[in-house]
Amino acid sequence: MAPLQPVVRGALAHHPAADVFAREVQRVHSRYAAEVVSAFSLCPFMKDPETAFGHFCVMLDWVPDPAATLKAVLEAESSVIHLVFPCVDLTTAMFDRFAASMRDALISGIPKPPVMAVFHPELSGDFTTSHRLVGLVRRAPDPFIQLVPEGLHEGGTVFIESIESLSKNPTDKTFARLTTKDRERISATLEDVRADRMRSYPPHLAALRQEA
Repeated sequence: MAPLQPVVRGALAHHPAADVFAREVQRVHSRYAAEVVSAFSLCPFMKDPETAFGHFCVMLDWVPDPAATLKAVLEAESSVIHLVFPCVDLTTAMFDRFAASMRDALISGIPKPPVMAVFHPELSGDFTTSHRLVGLVRRAPDPFIQLVPEGLHEGGTVFIESIESLSKNPTDKTFARLTTKDRERISATLEDVRADRMRSYPPHLAALRQEA
């Protein structure tokens, strides 16, 4: 099944270069989903990496816009939502604060708010513990927020609300089953996807900076 076309939102959504860039963002993130998350079974509910993104929304803002982001969530016609921010230049802590503000807005405005997971290319993580593994494999190509319905995240290792729930789930064997070769391949693939992003994005970002 072909992947859904990305949805483009944000201040630059109507820029002539927006749609082409959004498709490039989706391509790079599809590599991350297929070659890291799916290839090593790091997410139990991902059956088809081509369509698992659900509502894949590329937010084209140089600075995250809370109102535009909330609107993108509320108008999504999918129970699984990915909000990707390829233009922002925020530290992990800054993006976490933005995501937390979105979580608060959803909790206060929706009867059954979704569960949120936050991804960022600079997240701290390694293979020393299951907690640290979550940070490592959440090093997506761009900062993004994932929203899934309550219950869908249970038993996960990557797509979960908090890393504490991983250690409380005795049925999760992800950390123990990863071999040394698996760990080397995960690290190498994350670096290769990141390098792909760094090569492919600059022309698109430069085009977005030009006046329409």
